[in-house]
Amino acid sequence: MYNHRPTDRLEYFSDAVLAIAATLLATELPKPDGGTDLLAEIFKNWPHYAAFAASFLFICVAWSNHHNMFIYIKRTDQYLLILHILFLMFVTLQSFTTGLLARHAGRPDERTAALIYHTTLVLMTLFYNCVWWYATRKKGLLEEDTDPRLIKLLTKEYAIAPVLHLAALIIAIWNVPLSIIPIMLLYIYFALPRFSERKIMERKRR
Repeated sequence: MYNHRPTDRLEYFSDAVLAIAATLLATELPKPDGGTDLLAEIFKNWPHYAAFAASFLFICVAWSNHHNMFIYIKRTDQYLLILHILFLMFVTLQSFTTGLLARHAGRPDERTAALIYHTTLVLMTLFYNCVWWYATRKKGLLEEDTDPRLIKLLTKEYAIAPVLHLAALIIAIWNVPLSIIPIMLLYIYFALPRFSERKIMERKRR
C-alpha cells in the first residue's frame, strides 16, 4: 500500500531510544562525597534513588508494552512516525524531569517539580495512545487477522495510563507524596500480562 512501510526500523530505533533514556537516568544520581559517612550520605540522597527506581521501572514497563503493541502494528506511514517521535521525545525527557523532582523533593519548589514530572508522563502516555489509536483507524497498518474485539479491549486498557497519570498530576497539586500512588498502581497493572489478550484467547478456546 502507498507509503506504508514495515515497522522494523521504527522498532529498532525505539528500542535504542528507550534503552538510552533508561541509562541516562543513572547520570542524575548523586555520588556520595568522600570523607563522610557513606550510609548517611546515601540516606540523605534517597529521593534521587527513589526517583531513579520509579522512572527506570516506568521506562521498562513502557518498553514491554511498546513491544506488545507492535505485535499488532505491522506497517507504518509518515503520520504514525510523527506521533511515535513525539512519544519518544517525552520518553527522553524522563532523565531531566526525574532529576528535577529528586533535587527539589522536600523543598519549596517540590510541587512545581512534581507537576512538571507528571505532565511529562501524561503527554508521553497520551502520544503512546495516539500511536495506537491512529494505527487502529488507518487501514492497512494492523496485522490483517487481528481480532476486532481484541483491538477494542486493548484500546481501553492503554487509555488507563494517561488517565492515571492525569489523576497523579491533579493529586500532586495538593499532596506530592500521594501522587505516587496512581503511578505505582499503573506499574503493577501494566507489568502483568494483558488481560484483554487472555480474555480473547479464552473465548477462542470455547
